[in-house]
Amino acid sequence: MKPIRKIIVLTLLALLVLASVQAFAQQSQPQTQLRLLLVDETKTFASTMRVGALAGILKKTGMVDLSVKMIDVTSSYADPLVGLVPPEQPYDLVLIVPRGIDDASIAQIWLVSEYYGSSTPQYALLTGLSGIVDQVFQGLASATDVSEDLWPAGYAALYREQGWLR
Repeated sequence: MKPIRKIIVLTLLALLVLASVQAFAQQSQPQTQLRLLLVDETKTFASTMRVGALAGILKKTGMVDLSVKMIDVTSSYADPLVGLVPPEQPYDLVLIVPRGIDDASIAQIWLVSEYYGSSTPQYALLTGLSGIVDQVFQGLASATDVSEDLWPAGYAALYREQGWLR
């Protein structure tokens, strides 16, 4: 597929997801916002466009208070926040888009947070966020949270201790 077609398809996909999320948000009760840090480790144009589309969708939904950091790492498994000063107010969620999605060496996008029980409002928002990530990165990677994999759970423990997470 030509690069321009990929961009058009990605843009249409993002608009479709945004319309769906907005329709759902209008039907539901007012939601609690999560403080979210989006960490972008990607290097290719296509992946950066997807991360940009994800950030745009997240801002439009009103689900999260979004901050973005573009981080250069040598490996997808290197801690992207090492050496950085934690924020004054910790985040509820750190979403890491690993460098490895560029070369298909990793097929996961890590949703790093506390473990939320299924009856909490944070769980509902996390589930909605996971669905958005899955749609934007369809075919490349899927969202994986602390209940599904030890890697985001390990980051959650580390980031809580360092002051990145509540």
